[in-house]
Amino acid sequence: MNNGFILVLLASALSATLANAQMYPVDSDEGVPGEEMFQACGFCHGNVGQGRPRLDAPPIAGLQAWYIERQLNNFDAGIRGYHEEDLPGAQMDVISSMLRNEATIKNVAAFVESLEPGGPPMMRGRGENAQPEPLERPFVWESEYASFESPEPGDVARGAKIYSGTCLACHGAKALGLENLGAPNLTVLPVWYMARQMEYFRDDIRGADRRDVFGPQMAVFAKFLADDQAIADVLAYIDTL
Repeated sequence: MNNGFILVLLASALSATLANAQMYPVDSDEGVPGEEMFQACGFCHGNVGQGRPRLDAPPIAGLQAWYIERQLNNFDAGIRGYHEEDLPGAQMDVISSMLRNEATIKNVAAFVESLEPGGPPMMRGRGENAQPEPLERPFVWESEYASFESPEPGDVARGAKIYSGTCLACHGAKALGLENLGAPNLTVLPVWYMARQMEYFRDDIRGADRRDVFGPQMAVFAKFLADDQAIADVLAYIDTL
C-alpha cells in the first residue's frame, strides 16, 4: 500500500464527518461539537485518543487545549505538515478543511484535553475474538524519518543532564509544559513520536516557517542535541517522568 493510497483511504473514511462539518460556516461563532468532531481525529489517533502507531498517529489524550489549537491552525495554514518528508503531517492536512472555523477547533481541542491518557490499544474484532491492532504500517513510507534507531539504548543519567541544560527551561522540571513558552506536556507523548519530532526540528522539517511562533525556538534547542544518541538519551529520561 503506497503513501497516496493511505491518504485516499483516510479521506474516504472521514467523508461523513466532513459533510456534517460543512454545516458550520467558516465565519460562524458556532462550531461542530468537540466529541462529534473527534470522530475524524479518532480514525488516526484512536477512539479515545490513545494513538495508532501503525498510522504514525501519536496519543493525544490529555494534551493541553491551547497546544492542540495551535497545531490544528498550523496544519490548516500550511505552517506544519508541508514538507515532503513528513507523511504523518500530510495525513493531518487531509482533515484540516473539516475544521471549518475557530469555534470547531476550540471545541475539539477542549475535548481532547478532557480525555484520559493511557487508553487501551485499538482492537480488531469484537467480544472474545477481539485482538489488539498490529503495529506494522499498512503502507510503505520510504524515508529516513520513518523509524528511529540510536547507536545504543538511551541512557537515563545522560538524558537527565541533557534535559536539565536544554529542555527544562521551557518544558518544566516534570516535562508538563509551560503555556507562556508554547511548550506542551511531554509526558503524554510516546518516545517514538518525540524522536521523530526532534529530528524534524533539528533538520528544519518542522519549525522553519517564519509564521510558526514557537517552532523556531524548539528548532534551535533541537540543534543542541549532538546526534541521535543524544535524542535517545533525553527521551529515556523523559520517559521516566
